[in-house]
This record gives sequence, C-alpha cells and structure tokens, in this order.
Amino acid sequence: MKSKTQKVLFASLVATGILAGCSTAPMMGSQPGDVPPRIVNDPNDNRSRVWDNPGAFGPVPAKLAADGQTICSSMDTKDVHYRAIGYHPLAKDIDGKPFPRGGYFCVTKE
Repeated sequence: MKSKTQKVLFASLVATGILAGCSTAPMMGSQPGDVPPRIVNDPNDNRSRVWDNPGAFGPVPAKLAADGQTICSSMDTKDVHYRAIGYHPLAKDIDGKPFPRGGYFCVTKE
C-alpha cells in the first residue's frame, strides 16, 4: 500500500494535466525558486491536488537522481511509468510542511 505522502503526491501530479497525457512540462529553472512549490487542492477538480507553482522546481541534482527515480517510480502502473524532472529542497505538502527529503516533479516517461 502506498503511503499517505505518495498518494497525495500522485494525486497532485496526475491532476496537473502535465502528467496525464500531455507532453508539455513546466519550465524548470536553473535552480529551485525562492518560493517553494506547495501541494494545493485543484480549483478545477475537488478530488485532486496540484503543485501551486511547478515552475519553482529546479533540475534534479545528480546526487539525488536515484532518490527521485525511486519516488517517481513508486507511482508506476502497468502502463504508465514516471521519472523526475524537477526538484525543490523545500517543497511543501498540503499542510504547508516541507517534505523531509524535498519534493520531485514527476512526468510520464516517453
């Protein structure tokens, strides 16, 4: 069974529309933004959650690539596989608390 954090992350990522069938990803900065992204309720879908500012993610540092892959692949299904394209060390959960290991922006593998 997936942890609560993984379920929240999965719901938020799928709800962005960036992951679910669209090949366009947000513009990633050369470093994480000053204001960390936070998971919020999707104003267009009461059942989903989204990142409020996906453009605040910077690239995934090389030393965290394996961790990002582990986190993102935890959402894999038989037909859909995910990879990390963004990282923010202070990304926040729905309660406004930073994720202990930072947050990853995951997209479907092509």
